[in-house]
Amino acid sequence: MGRDNSLVTPRVRMARMATFVGFMLIGAMMYIWSTSVSAFRSNMGLEGAQGDVSFGMIALGIGIGAAVGSIAIGKFIDIFGPKKVITFTVVLYPISMIALAYVTHYWFSFAICLALGLLRGASDTALNTHGLQVERFYQRSIMSAFHASYSLGGFIFGMLCSYLVGLYPQSATVSFTVSGVILLAISIFISRFLLDKSEIVTEITLQPGNDNHHRSPLSMSVIVIMAGFGMLLLCSMMGENAIGDWGQEYLRREVGTSVSIAGFAISLFIGAQFVGRVFGDYIAEKIGAIKVVSICGVLSVLGLTLISYSSQSTLVITGYALFGLGLSCVAPLMISNAGRKDPANTGRNIGIVNGIGYTGMLVFPAILSFVVHQFGLSNLFVFPLGLLIIFTVFSPMVMRVKSMN
Repeated sequence: MGRDNSLVTPRVRMARMATFVGFMLIGAMMYIWSTSVSAFRSNMGLEGAQGDVSFGMIALGIGIGAAVGSIAIGKFIDIFGPKKVITFTVVLYPISMIALAYVTHYWFSFAICLALGLLRGASDTALNTHGLQVERFYQRSIMSAFHASYSLGGFIFGMLCSYLVGLYPQSATVSFTVSGVILLAISIFISRFLLDKSEIVTEITLQPGNDNHHRSPLSMSVIVIMAGFGMLLLCSMMGENAIGDWGQEYLRREVGTSVSIAGFAISLFIGAQFVGRVFGDYIAEKIGAIKVVSICGVLSVLGLTLISYSSQSTLVITGYALFGLGLSCVAPLMISNAGRKDPANTGRNIGIVNGIGYTGMLVFPAILSFVVHQFGLSNLFVFPLGLLIIFTVFSPMVMRVKSMN
């Protein structure tokens, strides 16, 4: 069956490309942090087991900011349009990373990580909303491809930062500064190509003769559905949070790899996410988004099982790759599904989903720090494994629920 591409103008194509680059930017910023964690800890004097709790609290600042930013920004996106919000947040986001490169005081680091998380949550919600709005012009799913750019940006800058921390293993100053300056320049450039609020359409307005597209209040049924999506996203994000904050330390201290190999394993995790997302939209179109998400859940459980219960570095690194592949299409397909429940309130809906999901970033650092402190680093991935089993069972049910609006 042929697709109607009459709405895909050169302006829309440029907006699509800008969205790709925007997702690359937030993925890069996330994994610049992940691959520089050991160097950052060394710079802060938080090395080894004695620094685990203090580092966990600094990482908690990112979670607090991300949870608040992703929820709070939704209303502003619907009022002012995603372009203005994205222009503001993606410029400040790299600046916060650059600032983090030059602090050594604990509370200053916590405050900057709080701001970094706030900008991350806001940027993520705004870019996902803009991606859904671009998707409506194409009248087919393209969200996995956008999230592939997230993984691609993370992979490229993760490899760059792995190289830089190999040169400067005792300090993250170089990796944070070099990467931050590059991404700041990219952020300023892409903002001009995003869609203005006046150019945005809803799925309702795409239907000929239908002008009833005014924003309506959120109903309780929609809130419950979005909360369900958010809880499932939360289940999937704990494992990713564990990889991001502790994955490098886990490989170094439990498996015995070098810092460089540990950074490579995280980059492999990101690369596997990229591969899955590149093909995610195509596969979802063939077999359905719900089946794809279910398969992703199974792959995630298998990957975390290898990580948790294998002592061979090759198998553990393979687990990192399987886990990345399993997580690849979870967020984009679930967010796309959630955004279609009530298109007139996309910003607020995605804000609710992301906000609940990012609440995991608020509580998970503390939970993971507690697990490591009480049960040892070897048991780090056991709890995320349990949550992903829950996700695999319940995600198809939530995705099948119809909005009661």
